Amino acid sequence: MRLDPGFDTSSVSFDWFILALRVAFIALIYFFLYRVARVSIRELVALGTAAQSPASPAMPSPMSALEVLDPAESSLAPGTRMPLDHYTTIGRRDDNSVLIDDSFVSGNHAEIVFDGGSWWLSDPGSTNGTFLNGAPVRSRVQIAANDVVQFGRVTLRVVV
Repeated sequence: MRLDPGFDTSSVSFDWFILALRVAFIALIYFFLYRVARVSIRELVALGTAAQSPASPAMPSPMSALEVLDPAESSLAPGTRMPLDHYTTIGRRDDNSVLIDDSFVSGNHAEIVFDGGSWWLSDPGSTNGTFLNGAPVRSRVQIAANDVVQFGRVTLRVVV
């Protein structure tokens, strides 16, 4: 097969470059939309949980914080209190409600949710595990004041 002598191969590589830029731009737009949807869903869950469980005298008082007992290699100081929301995410990434910068803590390590008048802890698949009073968390478990939770090697106590 013979190429046309007027055929410019530099324009072909430029066309591929432009195509790659367009695909990358579209991927960035979808990634941005994914992040917006994720934050929106998190906020809707928090609003729905707050609406379903209004404060009443029969309900236990909600916990207010996690207190650092053993910071491991994180920058947290022992005794530091980190407030809890009705929907709290814990991990190493910046988009978590509670940020723990220890190398054994996953990017999205755990979630604490106030639902039906109780606090619940779950591990969405962290690498080094979540523990409640020394036992591994394999499903959604109820937590109470003075329980000890461990994310990777960082140990915290639930306080009221």
